[in-house]
Amino acid sequence: MYGTVRESLEDRYNPSIRSAMIILMGSSFCLFLFLNSPDFTNPYYVFGVGVMGFTIVFAALMLISVLLKRR
Repeated sequence: MYGTVRESLEDRYNPSIRSAMIILMGSSFCLFLFLNSPDFTNPYYVFGVGVMGFTIVFAALMLISVLLKRR
């Protein structure tokens, strides 16, 4: 069962360089906008900065994995 699910997810997971770049550029721009007016006392602001940082890290990892896979 586990192997079937894993194989199914591997078959469907096919990220492209273009999509990774769009996510990386968009989230970087949003993080830049967040950091222009810092308000660390607001929990929504801290959550937004955390989500944008998380998105940037995983978009970069996705881009690196796609580039390494194509070599």
